[in-house]
Amino acid sequence: MQMVRLMKSLRLLSLLPRNPREFYDRVSSIAEARWAARDERPSYSVHAEQSALHLLAGALGTDVTLLSCEARLVEIEAQVQRGKEQIPADAPFGAFHNSDYSLARFCYQLVRALQPRVIVETGVCYGVTSAYVLQALEVNGKGCLHSIDLPPLGKDASKHIGRLVPAPLRSRWTLHRGTTKRLLPPLLAELREIDMFIHDSLHTCRNMRFEFGAAWPALRPGGVLVSDDVEGNVAFQDLSALPDVALSVVIKEQSKESLFGVAVKRA
Repeated sequence: MQMVRLMKSLRLLSLLPRNPREFYDRVSSIAEARWAARDERPSYSVHAEQSALHLLAGALGTDVTLLSCEARLVEIEAQVQRGKEQIPADAPFGAFHNSDYSLARFCYQLVRALQPRVIVETGVCYGVTSAYVLQALEVNGKGCLHSIDLPPLGKDASKHIGRLVPAPLRSRWTLHRGTTKRLLPPLLAELREIDMFIHDSLHTCRNMRFEFGAAWPALRPGGVLVSDDVEGNVAFQDLSALPDVALSVVIKEQSKESLFGVAVKRA
């Protein structure tokens, strides 16, 4: 363990002369993550998946529950599972970084229901959620996904980002390498309006508030914001209190002791 920590420290220090901006971003993120232990914890009324889907069906005006058995959803889940089984043991970051299948399935169903043109995602890792979203866009026959990610430090880490996304789906995908603090505001300014936003990057109150504060104004009326790991701080709770939130639900993930939230912007 000490050797692993030493290697990570050396990799971090090696960035300083080569890429001082990325060195600063990584050090800032590490400090912010450690400080996040002091974040205030929220209290949520938690919904089961089916209950949440029924509520969203009313808010979105379409029966989202009918999309849970689509053949293309079953297909991408099998592809992602096979890909996960092929991730080498010495891969640069742990599988615990991957999103839960319940979150990924939820995103697939929302994309199918919303028929979005533009989706922005923060945090990619091996690309579980990205693969599901891109599969849904492919079924829709329209739309694109912009993802922002600064991969964890590790040997050839950049090559592993999004490795679970099947090659035929990548034509609708643009991956932006860097932190959301640097890349999200100019990306949203360029896109002008988005239909869906997915947060799955640094889960600190400060970063989540920053991302929500940037993405929510760019989200079209009737659009959807999804956030993983909302249980750690009050950022999603604060977002849910905005006057133009038509519906907010929090769902328990199946394979993690985590919660994800979905907020629909009033049309």
